[in-house]
Amino acid sequence: MKLDGIPWRKIIVYAIYILLIPSIQVTLSSRLTLWGQTADLMLVFAVLTGFVYGFREGLIAGILMGLMRDVLAAPVIAGPKGTLSVAFGIGMLVLFLGGAFGAVFFEGRTNRNLLLGILAVSCYTVIYKVSGNVAGALWSSLISGTGGSRGIWTVIRTSVLPSVLMNAIAAVIIFILINFLGPAPYRGKRRKDRNNKELTYGESGNWLTI
Repeated sequence: MKLDGIPWRKIIVYAIYILLIPSIQVTLSSRLTLWGQTADLMLVFAVLTGFVYGFREGLIAGILMGLMRDVLAAPVIAGPKGTLSVAFGIGMLVLFLGGAFGAVFFEGRTNRNLLLGILAVSCYTVIYKVSGNVAGALWSSLISGTGGSRGIWTVIRTSVLPSVLMNAIAAVIIFILINFLGPAPYRGKRRKDRNNKELTYGESGNWLTI
């Protein structure tokens, strides 16, 4: 059996990221906070992998990183009469969708630059935090019967905005890492980008270049 066609470098680099990033996030979660929120390095990695390397790799990286998220820190949901249950699989779903979102964000023949990467991470962070807070409020009021919800401005100030800021900072670091260290070799990627700078939409031709 020939193994020459297997992209060993890519597999090894992704394995390192998928093992290292969750460990860093768990280790630093109690040390680097802003209004109680920490940078979601796993989410940032999933979104940027899809953004830089495309739909397939974004989905695979998102699923694997989400599996690590569920294994290390699966959310615990309160049920009726004070019962608790572990919601295994939510992490895989969230990061699977994050990889897909990054891949389709500003989809087209475009040079995937840092500013657009930060914007992709920030937009998905907003979607994730707003959806999570809405789902949590609905669950509390309709299912578990615990009631109580925070005001919209409180959610934005204490959850959404600090998370966006922390993830945007993390996006700069992770974007540089996955561009310069891989999984794709930097030189080969730069040659591909130079031939792929135009962003096109519709049938009328090129209206935006980056």
